[in-house]
Amino acid sequence: MNDLFIKRIREYFPEDHEAFLSSLQEELTKGFFLNTVKADRETILSVLDFPYEPSSLSEDSFYHSEENIGKTKAYELGLIYPQEIAASLSSSCLKGRKAHLILDLCAAPGGKTINALNRLSSYDLAIANDISHKRAQILSSNLERMGLDKTIVVSKKTEELASLLEGQCDVVLLDAPCSGEGMIRKYPEILETYSLSNIEELASIQKGLLEDAYTALKGEGILIYSTCTYAFEEDEDQILSFLERHPDMELIRQDFPVSHSKLEGTVKLCPLDHTEGQFFAVMKKQRTSDVRPLKLLKEETSKKIRNLLSEEIGIEGLHLYKHKDTYYLSEVPLPDLGNGILRQGIEAGTLKGDSFEFSHAFYRANTLKGRYRHVYELKEEEYRLYVGGQELPVKGDDGDYLIAYHGISLGQGRLRKGRMKNKYPKGLRRMI
Repeated sequence: MNDLFIKRIREYFPEDHEAFLSSLQEELTKGFFLNTVKADRETILSVLDFPYEPSSLSEDSFYHSEENIGKTKAYELGLIYPQEIAASLSSSCLKGRKAHLILDLCAAPGGKTINALNRLSSYDLAIANDISHKRAQILSSNLERMGLDKTIVVSKKTEELASLLEGQCDVVLLDAPCSGEGMIRKYPEILETYSLSNIEELASIQKGLLEDAYTALKGEGILIYSTCTYAFEEDEDQILSFLERHPDMELIRQDFPVSHSKLEGTVKLCPLDHTEGQFFAVMKKQRTSDVRPLKLLKEETSKKIRNLLSEEIGIEGLHLYKHKDTYYLSEVPLPDLGNGILRQGIEAGTLKGDSFEFSHAFYRANTLKGRYRHVYELKEEEYRLYVGGQELPVKGDDGDYLIAYHGISLGQGRLRKGRMKNKYPKGLRRMI
């Protein structure tokens, strides 16, 4: 094992370093949390078709040993998100809070965004960003699967996005790129390039990202900073330095039954706690100031499109937008964030001649629940056929249908003369 890493572990865990090093030989923990935005806890647990155990660290998270959790019903339905237990804890402070605008600066693959939106009692809009366009695409796909449509997915430099949103955000999440010491059981190759220079370089990047987070944060807003490393330079020292630069930021103490952090009120967990490594700190901005109103995105005024949409859903009160060739819907007016947009609100679909081709995202959107003209509830034996891409014999009026299972949105079907044509995306189909 890397000698530098062992030396630093003795510094991180002076009383428990031997036990810590032994724990690295133990089996990796795996977890998931429930997407209670889409269904209530009881419904989700009734759908789970694999063994799981509750976590003592969080009532919202569970352990599992499933080899491929991505092929379970609960995953396909967007009812669960696989995420290590410790990583699911950072947004605990948001439970029951209300927010207008949420920003996740480094959001891919989406777990921290999804978890935060689950814990808020209500919110109007979330902006999820990742500077990597490829990673932002994965982020967009995960938000779509979970039905979290009150979102904008964007791929921009953080300083540019922060400038556009200056002083606007009630909650800012910053899961910063880090040296990854807390993930060594999952990615042992981290030790191959482990060095002080790498830690120092990442600490410098994190400092800049924290400044961007501060810029976007509203007065009285909450900033949640997290990493999956143990390095003081990236964790406790980073927070202390930030608080010194910004005396209007206050550290909000997080009371957990266990923490290895040297900075009181922040949380650091590791394999000794039956989880992987994670550090997080919660801070609140005290200063309030006047901010300029956000520039709003120009709405689409086409009556033809609204009429075509109205044939399938009730669109009263929804705002209509067009980005390139795709139409979007939103419950709230959307800000104009310029270029780099991957998704803005609910992706409705595209115009094909005189007909409207609805997207898969349109039939996964939580916001549209109760608005669809036609809904078909899959019987137990039909679920396997539908996700396998097969047509179903169905009696009913011709048209496009929301396909649901246990009342949970799954996808689209098109009924013609007693046959439900399967519109479940080919890339998602699987044989059961």
